[in-house]
Amino acid sequence: MTTRRTYPTNFDSHRDTTLVTWLKGLATCRLGVTISFGTGRGSVVTSPSHRIVEEILRKGIRRVNSLCYRNCAKRKGYSIGAVTVIEGLGPFERIHAHIGFEPPLDMLFTQFCKLVDRAFKRSKWIEQRPHFKECWSQDWINYMLKLGQESLVPSCCFAVKHPSA
Repeated sequence: MTTRRTYPTNFDSHRDTTLVTWLKGLATCRLGVTISFGTGRGSVVTSPSHRIVEEILRKGIRRVNSLCYRNCAKRKGYSIGAVTVIEGLGPFERIHAHIGFEPPLDMLFTQFCKLVDRAFKRSKWIEQRPHFKECWSQDWINYMLKLGQESLVPSCCFAVKHPSA
């Protein structure tokens, strides 16, 4: 008989810095995405560096913005909401990223998932499709920020700016 592991919702509150507390109160997400980074094909390097992962995430989120809002992403500054953390930087841990997205209000959930899948397509480092989870509460943000501010990637966190907002 296998038992299912549940995640507590009250993660180490002593790790809550001002930035983490602010993000937990501000950010909501309807889509939780986990992207696992592979070992790289035909190379000696076994996993990408933190800098490479951050660059991949930043470019992917920019692609999602462009796919959602076309030229208005650059011209008017429209953006989806995104909170990003990187985990697995220790020895013997697989590096992966968790992203909480707040998609456009007028877009279907399945349509937005397809856009995210297209933006984070398979590449040298991304060997598998992203894992999607529909979020109904702040539990995903709490789970993502369990390690506190050190796992947060501020350059990949965006406030929501929809045309109707």
